Amino acid sequence: MPTYTAPSLRNVAVVGHNGSGKTQLVSAMLFTAGATTRLGRVDDGTAPTDFDDEAIARRHTLASTPAWLEWQSHKVNLVDTPGFGNFLSDTAAALRVTDAALVVVDAVAGVEVQTERVWERAGAQSLARLVIVNRLDRERASFATALA
Repeated sequence: MPTYTAPSLRNVAVVGHNGSGKTQLVSAMLFTAGATTRLGRVDDGTAPTDFDDEAIARRHTLASTPAWLEWQSHKVNLVDTPGFGNFLSDTAAALRVTDAALVVVDAVAGVEVQTERVWERAGAQSLARLVIVNRLDRERASFATALA
């Protein structure tokens, strides 16, 4: 692996409400970048950032988990965060050590309580924020409604 200097490093927290697809998105990003050889799935217990037995059994991230990939001469450090309100302090800690937040919104459920909380926390820290509307292939999914 090459040595990266500060201008070519990106530290990104993947945040959002529980069940919005954060872990699956991280898995897809890692696979697409070639950091993993197969696309892990939360439902199958093969997601690369959910390796704890309890997280696999519950199919929910219980603690922030780092992962990294190389993309277009940059090293991207991702932090997959939990979406449950009980673990907001863990997500807040991830936001303190990253430069940006990918805010994942479920296209069916739209903006939910944790989505708003992490959006506000990221904004309070002046982090760059990018909204990802996920699960647009689901029945009743709506890009416009998800962002309303």
